[in-house]
Amino acid sequence: MMPQTYIISELYGKMTEDPRVTVWHISLYVTMLILWQQAGFKKQVKISRKKLMTKAHFGSITTYHKCINQLCDFGYILYRPTYDCYSGSVIEIIP
Repeated sequence: MMPQTYIISELYGKMTEDPRVTVWHISLYVTMLILWQQAGFKKQVKISRKKLMTKAHFGSITTYHKCINQLCDFGYILYRPTYDCYSGSVIEIIP
């Protein structure tokens, strides 16, 4: 099994070579990687839009939703929204 820091470096490196990716995607994805690391690299990580937006420095909910949906479309994450601000949504980082 690869060390977790190596996995994070590989995931980030793959993303920086993708021409579809903007600085907004990178900011959101790096924030997700950090939360994934803090959660002990569990398969699924609960997130809140407010926390992600704050940590990734997003000011627009529209931009946040566009980027998170594109990260799914690009194959970087799986995102399961709950639409419940108390339970949080779930993401999975796709290695």
